Amino acid sequence: MAQQNPKSASRQLDALYERPGFLIRRAHQIAQALFEEEASTVRLTASQFGALTVASARGPIDQIGLARLMGIDQSTAGLVLNNLAESGLILRTPDPNDRRRKLITLTGRGAETLRAAQPAALAVKERILAVFTPDEADEIVRLLKKLVETMNPDVRAPRFGE
Repeated sequence: MAQQNPKSASRQLDALYERPGFLIRRAHQIAQALFEEEASTVRLTASQFGALTVASARGPIDQIGLARLMGIDQSTAGLVLNNLAESGLILRTPDPNDRRRKLITLTGRGAETLRAAQPAALAVKERILAVFTPDEADEIVRLLKKLVETMNPDVRAPRFGE
């Protein structure tokens, strides 16, 4: 295999590093790492925090409804919920109107864990937005919301609700 010209290789990497998808994925990885760091004492992932937040705000809710509100697929929601149930942070109980459905509610421990994780979530938000001036922070949030709202209907697991 022929060795690539170093300048050509550098241009290829520059092109990769300037792709919006690459930058968004990398920003997401950074946000996840910051959340894990900030929330290490409560031992939650960002996805688990999201699921607890949705269950707290909308519970009792089924797995499909939770997945839709989070904008994740049902199988991913199932994995997140299994971990939360095993940790005693949620309960899954049969829906009295449809015994095939399981309704998700927070346990007392789940509610306390969610409360304990709130400062970590706020710290991550502040750390990320501190990179920008206040006007830039408002603008990046506005632009990311525009991207999500515009592209949401076109993806495999769109977020529905509110």
